[in-house]
Amino acid sequence: MFDPSLNVRPELPAIRHQIRGMHHVDAAVCGIEILMHRYVCLEEWSLVGATNAFWRLYWPESSGGSMRFQKTDYPLDPGSLYLISPHTAFDSHCSRPYAKWYLHFNTSGLPGPCRLGIETIRPTPRMRKLLTETCPVGKQFHASEQHSHRPLETLELLLLVLQEGFPRFQLTANPDDRLERCVTYLQDHLKEKVTLAQLARFAGVSPRTLSWLFKSELGFPPMRYLIELRLNRAMKLLRHTDCSIEQIAEDCGFPNRYYFTRMLSRYRKTTPAAFRVLSPGTD
Repeated sequence: MFDPSLNVRPELPAIRHQIRGMHHVDAAVCGIEILMHRYVCLEEWSLVGATNAFWRLYWPESSGGSMRFQKTDYPLDPGSLYLISPHTAFDSHCSRPYAKWYLHFNTSGLPGPCRLGIETIRPTPRMRKLLTETCPVGKQFHASEQHSHRPLETLELLLLVLQEGFPRFQLTANPDDRLERCVTYLQDHLKEKVTLAQLARFAGVSPRTLSWLFKSELGFPPMRYLIELRLNRAMKLLRHTDCSIEQIAEDCGFPNRYYFTRMLSRYRKTTPAAFRVLSPGTD
C-alpha cells in the first residue's frame, strides 16, 4: 500500500515496447562545445608559438593584427574570418590598437585528425547576419555592458564556418586509417611511456615510415606530437583543477614536474605556476 506520509510516489512501471524489423546502422553524430566567446580591444599584443588543442575562430573588427605560421604571414583584415585548427603553433602580434572577436571551441565526431594550419574564410550572407547578431561591432556596446547571449546563433555560425573550412584541413586519404589509429592510441596511453618503436609496431609500419606519415600530415614527428597532447592536457588541468603540479605532471605522462616545466617553457613560453595564475588569454 502507498503511505502518503512518506511524501514519495511509487515508481512508474517499466515501459513495455515491441520492435519488429532490422537494425541496420546508426547515423554518425558530432558536436560543438564553445569554450570561449570574447571581444577584445588590444593596445599591444604579442604571442609566440601560441597553440592549444581547440579550434580558434577570429573575426577582426579593425586592421593592425597579423599572424605568422610556417613562414607565411596572415594579416587579420576586417571582413574575413580566420579559422585555426587544433595544435597549430603560430606567432601573432599587433603594433597599434586593434579589436577582434574570437571563439575557442572543440568538436567531436568529425573525421580526424586534421592538418595544422590557418584558413581565411569569406563570410556568406548568412554568416554575416549571424556575425551581426553574435559579434556586434564594439561601438554598439560599452565594455561594461553584458553582451546579449545568442547560443543558437553562435552554434549555427560555427557550423557554417566548419562546413566551409573543415574540408580544407582534412588529411590526404589513408585507406587503413593508420594515422588516426595512432593518434587515438597516444591519447589512450597519455600517462604511459610510449616509444617510437612501440607505436610503429602498433601501426604495422617501420619507425621511419611512421615518422614521415606524422610529419607530412600533422607537422610533428610522433614523439613530438605526443608532447603536444600531453602539454595541452596539462594546461587544461592547470586551468580548471586544483591538482598539484606534481600530480598533473604524473597524470599527463611527464616523469616529474621539472621535465614538465622544461617542456612547457620550451613549447609554450611559460611555466606551470605562471600559467595557472593567469586568467584565460586573449588569443
